[in-house]
This record gives sequence, C-alpha cells and structure tokens, in this order.
Amino acid sequence: MMELSKRVKGALDGLASSDLSSRVGAVEELAACSSAIAAHVAASFEVDEEARFLIFERLGRFGSLMIEPMERVYQQADDHSLKLMSASALLYLGSKVGVSSLMAAIRPEDPNLYMATISLASAGFSEAAEPIESALLECEISDTQTLECLVSSLRKLNYPMSDRVRLRLSEVEPKWLRDSLLD
Repeated sequence: MMELSKRVKGALDGLASSDLSSRVGAVEELAACSSAIAAHVAASFEVDEEARFLIFERLGRFGSLMIEPMERVYQQADDHSLKLMSASALLYLGSKVGVSSLMAAIRPEDPNLYMATISLASAGFSEAAEPIESALLECEISDTQTLECLVSSLRKLNYPMSDRVRLRLSEVEPKWLRDSLLD
C-alpha cells in the first residue's frame, strides 16, 4: 500500500511538470493507480463482511473502474449473498453480468428477494416484471413487507398489475394497506 501511495504522489508531482510527456505519463500512472485502488476496494468488499454494506453503498463513486474487479468478485463468489450483492452493484454500475443471479432470486423464499427486485426495477430491467408478479402471487398474504416491495418494484417498472394480482391483493388487511397496494 505504501508503494501505491508513493506512485500516486510521484504521478501528482509529474502533473506539475513543465514537460508535456511527463504530464501525460503522470496521467497514465494515475489511471493505473486508480485501477489498483478499485481492485483493493473490491477485495475488501469480498472479504470484509462487517464493512460490506458500507462499501456497497459507495462503489458507484468509482464508476466504471469498479466493473472489472466486481465482475471478478461476482464470478468467484461462493456465498449466495455476496454473489447477489456484487450482481446488484454491477447492475448499478452498468454491467449485466449478474442479472441471471438476480432474476433467480425473485422467489418469496429467497432472503435476497428485496435486493434483487429493487436492483432490477431501479435499472429498468423490464424482463423482471413477470417473475416479480409470480412472486407476488406466491407470497404469503400476511407478509406485507414483501408485498409492498414487490408492488413497488412493479410500479417502478411501469408494469400494470394483472387481475390475478389485484384479486390476490384484495385479501390484504387492514383496508388502508390494501388500498395503498392497489392504487
């Protein structure tokens, strides 16, 4: 890490040079350092469970630099939650590498259902609408948080609720909740 710090300092000093080739070389070195930093962030995301959510929330700050290292994390992940979190981050960053895993998580019994549906809906992935609707039909009527998440995701996708879904949601109590889901 100390070596990376020295490289960054040297490149920043190179930007101040009067020599054009030194300034261009400094920019190249800073780009290489940025890629190395992104790889370190992805490695921390992968192994540091305590900080994983905090890192997840901030990955977008690195933009496209994070795609390649996060694709590596996704492809090598053995843990289901890590795989889905990395897939979600990748979708936010513009990569569709993990979409199949997110789609497979759209099942009421999957603990990552919320993340999968919210990620796919936020990305405007319209192919998720039918599986979301199917999950809505399978979901326990008493599981109002999941119903709210699924309905919200369908709305975000501008997907009209089918009559089957409307009939299913008409069973929700209390009335105010039923009305909010059906509006």
